[in-house]
Amino acid sequence: MPQKFRIKKDGAASNGSAAGTICYEFMGCDYGLSNDDTRALGIPHVSVTLDPAGGTPSFTVRKSALEKV
Repeated sequence: MPQKFRIKKDGAASNGSAAGTICYEFMGCDYGLSNDDTRALGIPHVSVTLDPAGGTPSFTVRKSALEKV
């Protein structure tokens, strides 16, 4: 079962999700998108999804802007 998170900050997600949005650990392949964002911005990113099952579509968010729920 994917880990459940809450986004803590506006502007932290690549899809524009607002603070307070519930998201889930992405269980698929993000084809390096989170790694690209981490390297380009210098801040660790992870891929998450709005799908409780961990499926597509996914988006990246700063790791520090997530809190486990």
